[in-house]
Amino acid sequence: VDQYVYEVNQNRAETDFVAWFMRSPVYLERAPIETTPGQLPRIRTEEVASVEINLPTRPEQKSVVAKMQKKFLEATRLNESLSARLSALDHLPAALLREAFSGRL
Repeated sequence: VDQYVYEVNQNRAETDFVAWFMRSPVYLERAPIETTPGQLPRIRTEEVASVEINLPTRPEQKSVVAKMQKKFLEATRLNESLSARLSALDHLPAALLREAFSGRL
């Protein structure tokens, strides 16, 4: 429910590297996220900023980001392809029923 805006020190880190890290299971394991019954998990700004990031060199960060973007694009394309196939399968029974009841099957 909360949104925070952080500025990445460009001398030390790639913004996309930090963004990918903050989406990772490693970040979620390290982040002190509080969960209380009946409420959404919460984390305060200072707690977000306190999570340690093991920064590789800038060239390594760029390499990781490029690999992550490529994998994400591949996953997005696969998801779109599978969704299209699923939609086609959903329409198949209706098409078969029309064929059967019109005497063309």
